[in-house]
Amino acid sequence: MDLTDGQEGVADLLGENDDVSCKSGHGAGKSALAAALALWFKYSYTPSIVLTTAPTERQVKEVLWREIRYRKMKSKIPLPGKPLTMKLDLGPIDYMLGFSTNDVQQMQGFHNPNVMIVVDESNGYDPELFAALLGLVSGGIRKILFQIGNPIVPVGPFFDSFSDGHTKTATLSCLDHPNVISGEDLIPGAVTLKWVNKIRKLWGEDSAFWQSRVLGQFPRIASDIVVSIVWFEAAEEMKETAKHREGPLYMGVDVPEYGDDKASWFVGTKRKRVSLITKSNLEPTAVIGFTKQLIKKYSLEDENVTIDGIGAGAVVYSVLKEEHPGIRRFVASETAVNEKEFENKGTEAWWNVRNMLNPASEQYEDYYMGGKREKLKSDLCSRKYEPSSHGRIMLEPKKKFRKRMKRSPDEGDSMTICYYPLIRRYSYGLITLPDVIGAI
Repeated sequence: MDLTDGQEGVADLLGENDDVSCKSGHGAGKSALAAALALWFKYSYTPSIVLTTAPTERQVKEVLWREIRYRKMKSKIPLPGKPLTMKLDLGPIDYMLGFSTNDVQQMQGFHNPNVMIVVDESNGYDPELFAALLGLVSGGIRKILFQIGNPIVPVGPFFDSFSDGHTKTATLSCLDHPNVISGEDLIPGAVTLKWVNKIRKLWGEDSAFWQSRVLGQFPRIASDIVVSIVWFEAAEEMKETAKHREGPLYMGVDVPEYGDDKASWFVGTKRKRVSLITKSNLEPTAVIGFTKQLIKKYSLEDENVTIDGIGAGAVVYSVLKEEHPGIRRFVASETAVNEKEFENKGTEAWWNVRNMLNPASEQYEDYYMGGKREKLKSDLCSRKYEPSSHGRIMLEPKKKFRKRMKRSPDEGDSMTICYYPLIRRYSYGLITLPDVIGAI
């Protein structure tokens, strides 16, 4: 494997040190590097055990071990042993093993004078399980702990390792990758200049996403962002179950206000995104026509359809109401249902979606996003809030967002509008339990 300069620097650190942590931008080659270093240790120290782990089985099996099998196959010298899905066995105490586990007991019983532990996506690893791993790298001839991952949140053992005084650390920034520097696809499958420029435009260089996914730096945690990136990405990774498909469908329609704004339609159950469609350069008549098509396609009840009803949206709402008298009009500046807590309906709508995605919220029900939605993620995880002069929560005005991000949060607006009818069913601490039960 031909290493980039950044990867070579990490390899040099690992050759001379037993505790190494590497934070990396997206697509900068961290999993390929982890696989190559795991194989290096396995075939350099005999006998030896290499344990590879990550927060999820998918990360171990589908990402890291896929790389291990590929790197072994492409080795310039023959390497003995045939790798299985997550195991390479050369003898009773001479093997590689991959696992993700919630059972601390499975972290025990690996005895060998030479042990290497590779923790991929270490930023998401459970601290209790990490403590169990440390017991495996004490004593012996060569015991290595190698942590690597995207620096998503500045908490936990991975974050702490960058300031503990003994772990050697490195950073793989996308901006230092040969593909980005040259503007050419020198290493297929790795980060590209096109992707970096896309993230720069979508998120901005002052965003947490840019800091962690491009620069490979732990982001400065912003306490004024409506939705955490971690919450949203958990929804993207969520596995669909039958419960996600239960219940009625809702639709929110965000009608464009300005020439460069886009019309956006969000359809979903209260636990699942079913569809998200965005179109450019549409006149109100086209928005009306497409909305009618979606109402028919999904057999939507009128009261479960909510239209952004200001500006051009007022026209769209008025025309649609003639055929669908029960549809709802959403005006962000109107008084919120919970007026003592939220400055207006717009704020309350965004906060409602925040609670739907926040695992610590009583409203959380394992929301299923159905895959990656970069624009929606950027909208929800970039919008800010602040206290109003009345002491209520107030959403960042759209004009301010547009000036800061150079675009409108169209997809975020359509999702928050979609779920506004559900607000009456939830409690923010101002509605009594009987009220909630009675509204269901």
